[in-house]
Amino acid sequence: MMQRREAFKNISLFVSGSLIVPSTLLNSCSQPSKELKWEPKYLSKSEAFLLNELSNAIIPNTEYPGANAVGVPQEIEEYVFNVFSENEIASFRNDLNKFDDYLNNNPDKFYKSFYDTNLSEKTDILNSIQSGSDSEIRNIYLKIKSSVATSYFKSEVGATQVLKYNGPSIVLGQYKGCIPFSEVGKSWAI
Repeated sequence: MMQRREAFKNISLFVSGSLIVPSTLLNSCSQPSKELKWEPKYLSKSEAFLLNELSNAIIPNTEYPGANAVGVPQEIEEYVFNVFSENEIASFRNDLNKFDDYLNNNPDKFYKSFYDTNLSEKTDILNSIQSGSDSEIRNIYLKIKSSVATSYFKSEVGATQVLKYNGPSIVLGQYKGCIPFSEVGKSWAI
């Protein structure tokens, strides 16, 4: 039970914390081609592309495959359109489009559109939104970030490579209430 709470706490800290771009990716200047490597079933191409770009900015490829590499945007699309009610789907799409408009048609806030920025600039933009005062845009972003994190850490890569995984066994060993994180090594997948 404690491992589950800690895993949720760590995911919560990821969602509420600022994004950090690994130094190996700081010089990445490649611009998106607005082409997807997957075919959206329900989202429009522009909605899917925004979800793709946000997923990549939130969890980019590092020594582990990033959100796009493990199919997070597709997973989010499938979940939304198979679980949400019609009103919730409409709200999700409305939020995506509102967020897209904010990121790409807001010259007063950003000197260029989100799509014309590199990963480091995207991270700065998203961090500024998260710490900003526009509560509606901030809430939309936090919902998307939470969905990306949840989907990523439920994937095989997220659960077995990024988090510590003990296989199908539910016996994780003796309970130790207060030990240094360095002895544990990673947060546990649940």
